[in-house]
Amino acid sequence: MTRRAQAGFTLIEVLVAISLMAVVAIISWRGLENVSALQRRLAGDADEVENVTRMLGQMERDLAMRAPDALLDTGTATATGARLPQSLRITIKETPDASATLEIIRADAADPAGWQRVVWFLDGTVLRRAAGAAARLYPLPAAGGGAAILGGVTRFAIRAWVPGQGWISTPFPATGTPFTGLELSAERRSGERVERYRRVVVLE
Repeated sequence: MTRRAQAGFTLIEVLVAISLMAVVAIISWRGLENVSALQRRLAGDADEVENVTRMLGQMERDLAMRAPDALLDTGTATATGARLPQSLRITIKETPDASATLEIIRADAADPAGWQRVVWFLDGTVLRRAAGAAARLYPLPAAGGGAAILGGVTRFAIRAWVPGQGWISTPFPATGTPFTGLELSAERRSGERVERYRRVVVLE
């Protein structure tokens, strides 16, 4: 009577199988980690894009709601030159980056008959928007400290479009053809790369 041989795996075969499973598990784990890191990076980039889009959209809205020149007499005008609408004033900081400060007299969204003072300015590396309380008579209340809109900004600049001349940079001349557009731009440094965000607004 012959005894049948029992089928099975040798110790070497088991060790080889375990080693292969370990290698597959490590590759899968690293792949999942890369996917998770990419997802986190894309989510962060999406948040940054949303913040920049919101910032540029708010600037454009503020300018679109600015007060008509007919409502501002020369005694309360917020501009020093004839090229800018009286509802706008642009000043330049005496710093190496020469960043701009934009002040706007605009309609109050909650009170159509009221006006408010809005100021965009660079505070260190944070771009801020300050809005004063709405009022129906001059002088309008001053804008406060401002809310942080975008961080990591190294420069906030403004250029103006002059018909027949093209884009001109600050400081703007005090007389001449009125501006028909403004270019608002913010610069951010990311490592060795400089990111620039721009919005062109037509002055009607």
